[in-house]
Amino acid sequence: MLAAATVSLLTRANLPLSLVLVWISNPFTMAPIFYFNYRIGSLFINQPPQEQLQFELSWHWITTTLGDLWLPLYLGSFLVGGLLATLGYFSIHILWRWHVARQWEKRMRMRRKSNP
Repeated sequence: MLAAATVSLLTRANLPLSLVLVWISNPFTMAPIFYFNYRIGSLFINQPPQEQLQFELSWHWITTTLGDLWLPLYLGSFLVGGLLATLGYFSIHILWRWHVARQWEKRMRMRRKSNP
């Protein structure tokens, strides 16, 4: 959160939003997110996903199993991240334009009322 807040302040980004978005990916949600991204990546490279993944926090597991998983995992993460970033960008853009147009209409109504 400290890194997100610092970068947010330096780049003049939305601080509350930056802090909230840090909590989307946390130790409880990381496994389902990674598994979903792995499945998406497996679909794109036509590699059947491994159904029985046994996770071990050991150097042996990392050097043997992760070698088979890294390509679909990173490809899926890239694709899902790119899709969500694009959807988020255009959604915020559309919502912002709607908000500005609504405020403009409100201002115009107020002007018409004050100038009969």
